[in-house]
Amino acid sequence: MKKSISLVLLLAFTLTAYSQNKTALKYTFNKENVVASAFDGTWKHEAEDVTILVEKDTTAVSLVPEKYHKDLAGKTIYHAGFLTLSSKGKEMKVLFILTTIHGNPHVVMFRDRNGVTYGDSESFNVFIAKGKTKETDRLFIGGDFNNQEFRELVRIE
Repeated sequence: MKKSISLVLLLAFTLTAYSQNKTALKYTFNKENVVASAFDGTWKHEAEDVTILVEKDTTAVSLVPEKYHKDLAGKTIYHAGFLTLSSKGKEMKVLFILTTIHGNPHVVMFRDRNGVTYGDSESFNVFIAKGKTKETDRLFIGGDFNNQEFRELVRIE
């Protein structure tokens, strides 16, 4: 009996310790968040012939590799899904989440690298200026630091 109780306690301790090491990502959509509510659609940078298709898919949060969870712990994810980036006849589909860094809306993209699904991440600051109509919205994409210029994209869908 003592061995059974000891085994149960050891198992319970192991499960508790393991579960404390796993970090759950927090997803919260809010229609009042300008970027999250207006990000979906197709955007084009006319001068550079770049198109970005943004598609909401909340299951994307569960696909974020665990190695990034520690960096994202405590951050709210306001939007998630897939970006399809098209430029000069090439196309790449990546997983993304929208969060904030230093109070700025920030997109983190995850792409395949060296055969590892979503094994690499890139990020950038993003802002949306809502127009009088949806067709006049503007998307501004910057670098991952605040000292980099922004590119303006127009909504085409």
